[in-house]
Amino acid sequence: MSEQSILHMPLDVLVNILKLLKASDLRNLMLSCKTMRDIIVNEGTLWKLISRKSLILMNDKNELSSFSWYNRCRISNNWCKGIFRNKIIVQHNTNYMPWLQFCDSDRLYLSVGSQIRCYAIDKKGMSHAKILWSQEVPIIKRRDVRTNDISRFVVKDNVIVCGNRDGCAAAFRLDCDSIRPQLLFFIRDCHQNGKVEVSAVEKVDNTIITVSNNSPDIYFWHWNSDQNDLPTKSYVMNNQVFCKQDIHLSNEVGCRCVSVNKEKDKLAIGLNGNSKPLLLDVNTCNFMIWSTLSRNVKEVVRDIQWHNENCIAYITHSGKLQIIDTRTTDVVYETIDPFHASLYCLKTDSNHAMLVGSSEYSRCVLFDTRSTKHIQIYFTQKKSSPIYSLDFDSTKLIAAADRGVASLNFNVNVSKIKIRDYSHTFEYIT
Repeated sequence: MSEQSILHMPLDVLVNILKLLKASDLRNLMLSCKTMRDIIVNEGTLWKLISRKSLILMNDKNELSSFSWYNRCRISNNWCKGIFRNKIIVQHNTNYMPWLQFCDSDRLYLSVGSQIRCYAIDKKGMSHAKILWSQEVPIIKRRDVRTNDISRFVVKDNVIVCGNRDGCAAAFRLDCDSIRPQLLFFIRDCHQNGKVEVSAVEKVDNTIITVSNNSPDIYFWHWNSDQNDLPTKSYVMNNQVFCKQDIHLSNEVGCRCVSVNKEKDKLAIGLNGNSKPLLLDVNTCNFMIWSTLSRNVKEVVRDIQWHNENCIAYITHSGKLQIIDTRTTDVVYETIDPFHASLYCLKTDSNHAMLVGSSEYSRCVLFDTRSTKHIQIYFTQKKSSPIYSLDFDSTKLIAAADRGVASLNFNVNVSKIKIRDYSHTFEYIT
C-alpha cells in the first residue's frame, strides 16, 4: 500500500481537484486536518477560480487590502446571504436629512443640521461612534421656509466643501482628523442671490462647483492657493472668491447632484426634471452628453457616481438604477428597485457591486451589474425612514436615516448570526 497521500500532490494539481468541489465540501475538507485547512484558506488561486462568477465586493481602503481571497469570498458571501450584525452608532432626537462620507474605514463625516461632525469608528463599525469634533457651518437666516441645514458636502484633498439649503457654501481646511477644521472661505448667495438652496457641491483643485435643484446654472468658484493659510474664522466673501465660470442650462429646471471623475476633467450632472444625466468637459466647459429628449418634469436624477473611468451610474425618483457609457452615450445597465420605490442615494465599488438607499423602511439594496435582479435587501433600522446617504467598504455598510446612522458588519461568523435573507424576487402588482 502506498504511503503517499493527497497532500503530497503538486499544489497546482491539488488546486485543480479542489476547484471541482462545492463550497460546503471544501468547508468539510477544512475540518479533516490542519494542513488541508491551511492549503484551502491560503491558496488564493483556488478562491479566484471558485468565485469568478460570484459577487466579490471590492475595496479601495488600503488597510483592508491584506484580506486573503478566502476571507474576501467569505465576507462577500455574507453580503449576498444577508449575514451580518447591525447597530445604531449615531442617534439624535430630531429628524434630519443627513449626508455622510466614510473615509479610510475608520472615519465617518456626517452632516447633522448645520453641523459637520467627524466620528471615529472601529474596523468592524459596531461600537458607538466616538465624536472627534463638530464644526458649525456659517448660516444666513432667510425669510422663507428653508432651513439652514447642510444639503450635501464632499471631503477631498484635506478640504471639506459644504452646500447649504440657505443658499450659501463654505469650505474648511482639514489639517488633522482629531482637530476641528479651519474655515477657508464662505460664499454667500451662490444662486439667484440666495433665493434657492445649494443642492450639491464638488471640488476640482482650487475650484468649487455649486448647483441648485431650482436653478439652471452651474457655478465654478475659484480661490487662490495662498488663501489656504487663512486663520480660523476668517471669511472670504464673494468679492475675494470669484466666479470663474457660469454655465447656463437652457430649458432645464435645475441640478440635483454632481460628481467629478478621478482625472478631474469630466463632471457628471444629475438633473431636476430629466431622467438622464449631462456630462461636462471641465477644461473646455463643453457638454459631451446632453439629454434633451429625456426631459420629464416628474423625473429627478437624485444621485450620481462614477462607476469607472468610462461609465456613470445614477438613480432616479422613479426607482431606476442605470449606468451610461460616456463613450457611446448608451445605457449599458438598467434595473429598478424591487418595490418600485424612489431611490435617494447610490454607491459603487467600481467593479460589480452597487448599493442604493431607498425612500422607505430604512432599506438598502445590493445589485450585481451582471444581473438585473437584486442580490440582497438590508433593513438597516426599525423605522420607516428614507436612507438619505450611504457608504461601504468590503466589510461594512454605513447608512444614514432621519434620526440615526446604522452600521452593518459582514465580517462575522456564520454559525453565530441569524440569516436575514431577502434576496427573493418581489412581484410588483399594479
